[in-house]
Amino acid sequence: MDASAALAALVEQLRTDSPIGVLEEAERKLKTHLRQELSTPLDGPALRELATLQQQLGFLLKYKSYAVKAASPLGYSVFLQRPREGFSFQQHVEHKTELFYFIDVLPGGYVFLCDISEWRQAYERFKFVPRPGDVIVIDKLNVVHTVVGCTLAEFATVSTDMVDRLHDQNQHRLVPAEFTRNYAEERLRALSWPEASQRVAADSDGWRRTAIPSDRVPGGQRTLLNDDGVVMAATYRFGAGAVSQIGADAARAASLHVVSGSGRIVLGDAAETRRTSPPTLPARAGDLFFIAPGAHFGFVNEHTDPLVVAEHRIPHEIAFV
Repeated sequence: MDASAALAALVEQLRTDSPIGVLEEAERKLKTHLRQELSTPLDGPALRELATLQQQLGFLLKYKSYAVKAASPLGYSVFLQRPREGFSFQQHVEHKTELFYFIDVLPGGYVFLCDISEWRQAYERFKFVPRPGDVIVIDKLNVVHTVVGCTLAEFATVSTDMVDRLHDQNQHRLVPAEFTRNYAEERLRALSWPEASQRVAADSDGWRRTAIPSDRVPGGQRTLLNDDGVVMAATYRFGAGAVSQIGADAARAASLHVVSGSGRIVLGDAAETRRTSPPTLPARAGDLFFIAPGAHFGFVNEHTDPLVVAEHRIPHEIAFV
């Protein structure tokens, strides 16, 4: 089997509903392929080929009893949780950054967050009811956490679990029959992204929110949720007919999730994107694109509805573990 046929077979396998263990074995093969592709500089056609591959593949769907985890190879995911169900009470056993961005909070939804030394003490003190647009960052070991009954995006350093489950209320529960690719993709294409964002943190006085400002950029607004030099998380909102500026990141790969609206992604090398008519790819709500380091890209909204995009950047050497 030649390389292109092997890759086509891998994409078909990744789009087939499978147990998590089977899917993650195929995901490791995908990361190996991507790592090999990124070992040398890519020209414009190769950049667009990788982006189109991810668009055709879509999210990697990991079915759990309490949620669909729609994941990307770089560590960006969307969790579609069931009401009053969610993550086990867990802590990271290896360093992993997770930024939770809350899209929707169902009745009874909440977050629990505390230091391991305070685990099982004063439960209500560490329980918090989030709002859409809330941002919580977990970037230290020994932090016990769970999220229950929410729809949220996760901007993380890896796409796989790296946790010690201190209490797993989901153990032995079955995956719901309705969890299929059709179900997940319909939900992903219908997301309603919050218009404002706020950072949430806990101190001795309890939980507090701090508004995250949005910056004006050509054609719309950009909200930078996080950029610690490794993980960058941002959301964009482009108005009708907007054309964004062209940007590039030489060190980090990116996942671009078209949350709502439709338009085009300008994508190519530096010379291509300086043309009067640069190369583009069509994009619509629910699409996911892989952007290689060094690629030049931007956005065009050809329609009247806002084009909303979530962006996650990270060095691929960190994500492909």
